[in-house]
Amino acid sequence: MRRLETGQIVGLAALAAAVFGVGLYLFVNHSMTKAREANLAEVRAETDRMQKRGGAPMLDAAAAVASQFIAHVGAGRFAEAHALLAAPYKSAVGVDAFARTCRASALLAGARAVTLTRLRQQSAGGASSIEASGVLNSAAGAVPIAFVFLQEPAGLRILVVSLGGVPVLQGVSPIRP
Repeated sequence: MRRLETGQIVGLAALAAAVFGVGLYLFVNHSMTKAREANLAEVRAETDRMQKRGGAPMLDAAAAVASQFIAHVGAGRFAEAHALLAAPYKSAVGVDAFARTCRASALLAGARAVTLTRLRQQSAGGASSIEASGVLNSAAGAVPIAFVFLQEPAGLRILVVSLGGVPVLQGVSPIRP
């Protein structure tokens, strides 16, 4: 049997290392590609579930109602804003009392615009509650704002408005002004 020279051993070792490296690269690349495809499929499925459940379109719907509401309140059109409130709130608080409450808040009275950035929906049976939050731009400054909406036959309606985490308009157990 012929003995291999040192140079040949080093060459064979380098060749084996290269083959091993290429094999390792191909294995890792294949594994990562399969994992990436699985993750993309999962994200697509979750996106489809969210859209069917009302993910981004529901945020857009909530933002549309909130924007109309804030525009009406900021312009002093309290009857129009009152019409966007949920039935429990409207039945407990009339337009005049609602207008007094809005005027008493410098942030609401000077409301210019609202931007909603988050939405959370909860359902029980056939009823659902939607909570959305964002920022209120007011003449008195910017403040975090949150809304609780109820889904009514006419669409989303506002049950609670909180500024800086404090409910200022709430139809759960309204305080009469």
